[in-house]
Amino acid sequence: MKIVDILKLILLVVLWASAYGLNNIALQTISPMANVFLRLAAGSAFLGVILFFKGEKMPRFNNYKAWIMIAGVGVIGSLLPFFLIAQAQTKVPSALASIYLAAMPLAAAILSYFLVRDEDLGPKKIIGVILGVIGVVILSAPDLGNVAAQSAPLGAQLQLLGAAFCYGSAVVMIRMGGGGTSPLVTSFGFIFISAFVALPFAFNDILQNAHQYSKASIIAAILIGIGPTALAGILYVEAVHRVGPLMVANFSNLVPIVALFIGYIFFSERIPATALFALVVILIGVSLLQNQSKDKNAE
Repeated sequence: MKIVDILKLILLVVLWASAYGLNNIALQTISPMANVFLRLAAGSAFLGVILFFKGEKMPRFNNYKAWIMIAGVGVIGSLLPFFLIAQAQTKVPSALASIYLAAMPLAAAILSYFLVRDEDLGPKKIIGVILGVIGVVILSAPDLGNVAAQSAPLGAQLQLLGAAFCYGSAVVMIRMGGGGTSPLVTSFGFIFISAFVALPFAFNDILQNAHQYSKASIIAAILIGIGPTALAGILYVEAVHRVGPLMVANFSNLVPIVALFIGYIFFSERIPATALFALVVILIGVSLLQNQSKDKNAE
C-alpha cells in the first residue's frame, strides 16, 4: 500500500469521525430522520455540482451492474444502517453499540472471501481483523462496567449486528460492481438514491418542525453532508478499489478513537485511559493486513 493510499485512508477516517461532533450540534433541534435526509440531500447536491462542472455522466440505464451496485450501496450501505443504528441506540449504550459495529470488518472478510476473487483470507488477515475488534472493545472498556448492569434488548443487538453487516456488504458491493464508473459518479449515485428514499420518512417532520431548527443545527447538518458524507464517499469508493474492502473496513475501527480526540479538542470531552492502547492494537491489526498485501504483491 502506497503512502498516498494511507494518507487518503487517514483523511477518510477523520471525515467520518468529524460526523460525531457535528451530529451532536445538528440533533439539538433536528430529529434523527430529518438529519439523515438533510445530510444526504446536502451531500448529493454538493457532488451534483462537482459532477456538472467536471462533465462526468451517470452510467447508461442498460449498465445494470453499475446501477444495482449504486442502488444497493445507497439503501443497504447508507440509509438502512443509519436507521438501524438510530433505533438501536435509543436502547443500547454507545459503548456496547461501538463493539457490535466493530463486527463490520468480520462481515466484510467473510463476504470478500466468498465473493471477491482477488481477496484471499490468510492467517495474517484473520488476526488483523480480530485485533481491530479487540481494539474497539479495549476502547469501550471503561464504560462496560455500567453496561454490564443493563440488559440490552435482543432486538437492539440484532439491529446493530444488522447495521454492521450492511456496512460490510457495502464495501464488497462497491468492489464487485464498479461497472466502470468513477468514484465521483458512484458516490453521487448512492448518496442521491439514499436521499430520495429517505425523503418520504422525513418529509412530515421537516414540514412541521423546520421553523424550530436552529442555524447552528442546519449548518452542522450541511457540513455533515459535505464532509463525512460527500467527500468521504469519494474517498471511500476510491479506497475500496485501490486497497480492498477488508483494509477499508478495518481502518474504520479507528473512527471512534479519532472521534474522541476531535471531541476533546473542540468540545472538551474526556478521553478514556484505554484510548492509546486501543489505538496501538487497531494499528497493529491494520499493519498485518498491509503486510499480507505486500506478501501477495511480492509473489
